[in-house]
Amino acid sequence: MGKGIVMSIMSALGFSMVNAIVKYLSLSFHTGEIAFFRGLFSAILIIALIRIQHVRLSHKDIPTLVARGVLGGCGMICLFFALAGMPIGDVSILSQLSAFFVIVFAAIFLHDILPKGAIPPLSIIVIGACLILHPWNYTSFNGSAMFALAQAVFSAAAYTTISKLANSGEHHQYEIVLYFLVCATIAGAVIMGTDFIMPDVFQWGLFIVMGILTLLAQIWMTNAYTVADPIIVSFVQYIGVFFNVVWGYLFFDESMALLSIAGGICIIGGSMYLSKLKHDFLANMREVKVRQ
Repeated sequence: MGKGIVMSIMSALGFSMVNAIVKYLSLSFHTGEIAFFRGLFSAILIIALIRIQHVRLSHKDIPTLVARGVLGGCGMICLFFALAGMPIGDVSILSQLSAFFVIVFAAIFLHDILPKGAIPPLSIIVIGACLILHPWNYTSFNGSAMFALAQAVFSAAAYTTISKLANSGEHHQYEIVLYFLVCATIAGAVIMGTDFIMPDVFQWGLFIVMGILTLLAQIWMTNAYTVADPIIVSFVQYIGVFFNVVWGYLFFDESMALLSIAGGICIIGGSMYLSKLKHDFLANMREVKVRQ
């Protein structure tokens, strides 16, 4: 259990550092170029791991794998656009809305039953999102906020496809990640177009570090869910919000508004309670099946 928690914290730290690097690079580079290099370097690394560990790629569920890649790639692009125009802490909190959309999409597309008592936490999450997005204020409810919201939607849709692929038991985690990285690289190249800016030595280093951290954080998160209770791992992952707020304060002179703090408490608290309800519901379902 302790090992799983440590890996979960390392994963949250890694992803937060990637967000900080992306925000810094967005001051000099187009979002498409950042997405292209992040996807490219991470894809090269995952291909190397596939070859070193002799992982065999399957030829099944290709449409679902591509859908996972496209949805994940779109989510990453939206995240990068949001980071370029919003405080990193606010973006990190809004990313947690994916838990809300996962429940909704699973009920719609995977025919999952909504856990009993889910409506109150779902409502609290929506209220929290409104406190951060300020939909009543046109100047605050801008394009960056919409990108942050879209990122949560795309991420949730991607998680839904991952759940379907994982349940089949025929796809290695590296294969699922590879499709995401390839699609993200292609999407970044399309958005970048001819707006390529040659990085200097320091910026090349940041691009490479970003690719390495992305892959390590993904592996740490996957391993954490493998060796520890998923509900505990998902709770620990919320420490990433704290890391993001710290980077925003230290490097970008950002501070969180009171409404953002209140909204963050609503979203994170509601998401944690929702995750617990889902975990308990699935556990009860398994007990019923065993008894039958």
